[in-house]
Amino acid sequence: MKSEFYIKNYGKSFFWAGKFLKKEKFLDSAILYAFCRIADDLVDKNNNSKNKIDKFIKEYSSKNSKNIIINKFKKIKEKYNIPEKFIDDLFNGIKLDTKIVKIKSNKELIQYSYYVAGTVGAMMAYILNTTNPKAIKHAIDLGIAMQLTNIARDVTADAKLGRIYLPQNLLSKKIRAKDIANDNFDRSKLFLAIRKIIIMSEKFYKSGNNGIRYLPWSIRYPIFLASALYQRIGVKIISSNLNKYFKSRIYVGFFEKLFITLKTFFIFNFKYLIK
Repeated sequence: MKSEFYIKNYGKSFFWAGKFLKKEKFLDSAILYAFCRIADDLVDKNNNSKNKIDKFIKEYSSKNSKNIIINKFKKIKEKYNIPEKFIDDLFNGIKLDTKIVKIKSNKELIQYSYYVAGTVGAMMAYILNTTNPKAIKHAIDLGIAMQLTNIARDVTADAKLGRIYLPQNLLSKKIRAKDIANDNFDRSKLFLAIRKIIIMSEKFYKSGNNGIRYLPWSIRYPIFLASALYQRIGVKIISSNLNKYFKSRIYVGFFEKLFITLKTFFIFNFKYLIK
């Protein structure tokens, strides 16, 4: 299976924005996405996930892995000199999902979001030929912002997997994942916590966008567009009502993507031209 399959079918916003990258960068980015997606799926879609993710990590560490995506990822890791630290942190984050998820505070949520998504942002920065420490920090923040959006969007889906990523300090009382999965909870109070996560994400989007100036010129707009597309999901959550949010998954449709593409192109080139 080609690595582009994963980003095309599971990362539609990234796939859309990625089409504005040069082919080499898009393909290498798709390999990174596929590698992270496969590891994440081992936790989300399989029983005995701890053993499966441990096996995946062991295979990654092996010099003779038969996993095509792992081998492709190792090549781009070497090609761009991606630090092993970010891969180790990614694996640490994924392993957290094999346990009972209990996030007590906003600080813990940001730490978790760094592990599973901020690390990916950092690795993307290396693929995009940006190794300035300030640039890496901004890339991490953009990854965190997108993960916060994911968490806010997927509360019900995560609950069906036995997980609640909303910090306990944002919830009026202790609520169990099975309560959310069975629709046995106060929707208005939970939705208020979800909206707070979206508001929290805004400062990370702002930081991520501020870091675009460190990127090579040809790469700036695609990243700006990817950020805008993902940020739009949060806007739609904020503006949706309870019934719409809890009955259907929030996403950005084709014509919305087209509109945002044109809008961000105008903003990027005429209002916030980054030099």
